Amino acid sequence: MSETVVIEFLTSLGQALSSMRLYSPGHPARTEAVERVHIALLETLATAGDPGLRLTFLGDDVVLGDRRLRDLGRWSWGSQLAAVGVERLEVVRGVPAAEVESFLTEAVRRLEAAPVRPAAASEVAGGGEAAFPSVRLPHLRFGRVAESAHEPESRSFDGELQRVGALLESARVDGTVEATVAAAVVQAVGAAVQQSRNLLRLLVPLKEIDQYSTIHSMNVSVLSIGLAERFGYGREDVHSVGQAALLHDVGKSLVPEEILNKPGSLTPAEWGIVKRHPADGARILFRSLDGLGVAAVVAYEHHMTWDGGGYPERRFARAIHPATRLVQVCDVYDALRTRRPFRGPWSEERIVAHLRAGAGEAFSPDTVDLFLGMLESLEDGSVAGSSPTSG
Repeated sequence: MSETVVIEFLTSLGQALSSMRLYSPGHPARTEAVERVHIALLETLATAGDPGLRLTFLGDDVVLGDRRLRDLGRWSWGSQLAAVGVERLEVVRGVPAAEVESFLTEAVRRLEAAPVRPAAASEVAGGGEAAFPSVRLPHLRFGRVAESAHEPESRSFDGELQRVGALLESARVDGTVEATVAAAVVQAVGAAVQQSRNLLRLLVPLKEIDQYSTIHSMNVSVLSIGLAERFGYGREDVHSVGQAALLHDVGKSLVPEEILNKPGSLTPAEWGIVKRHPADGARILFRSLDGLGVAAVVAYEHHMTWDGGGYPERRFARAIHPATRLVQVCDVYDALRTRRPFRGPWSEERIVAHLRAGAGEAFSPDTVDLFLGMLESLEDGSVAGSSPTSG
């Protein structure tokens, strides 16, 4: 799809939103605005393949499919639309002018009804769903990144898993990752976590050994977002933790598959290759720029222990980053519950005992307490983002 044509469509969309907020329904200027957007949209769809046009609005960034529109410049309407529940816009060929008008009219209604102050995280990801529901028309749909507030546990994350796989492949081949793609995945995961009654049901089961890195990265992000919310982190910090969790093992993209999936013990040489992945991951993320500083730190530190051990070896005594403390507990939990070529999955009781035994040595005691408290609350049926409790 031509990015130039998409940018022209977005320009006409912004102009239409401005016009429709200035003029009352029935005014010729509103009719002309709808016509311009419809024509621009049809021209865009003419250059699109299947399934059509898919745009995601992430703050000041606009993502076309899986890639950020770098030549768009600052398009302020993206953040405004996202704030009123239009985080994603999907359109297929044959869309009539009536559906375009319905979209524009509803978008303007929401924009005019929205509070001037920035929305709180609960309003954006959870509490605002009733006011700003997703809308599905025959050729056009728009709403939150998470597609349904009523079916979060049934989410397969198929599209997000494909994006994570592409991120890891980009890291392996090009030595960089696309931060906006990671951000889109984390936004989808975060919305699903907010809406879920039990985030453990969001964890993706491993079906094939070769999928482990992708699925593990997704699951650690789900758990870390839930834990960060339980710690009371703000929206931006929760997103940052989720992104760091998603990318914590990106350095393993450089480790040969035959080593990662070896059924027996590793040789000293093979273990030396595996132990390079934290530093490799940090280098990949630092090269990628685009706000991945925390992710780079977590990638480097996630095998460092609370008491100063682990790897890479620290050159001087220092505490690990708060985000690392969250991610590494979630990392170990998901890794141990998953079948690997060299061992079977651990039982829940054995994993909990392992985390308790490691508190104060391998793991931050407060983090272990809060994580286990989160698991207990999920068993009781309460929401992951509820008030913190001590385990």
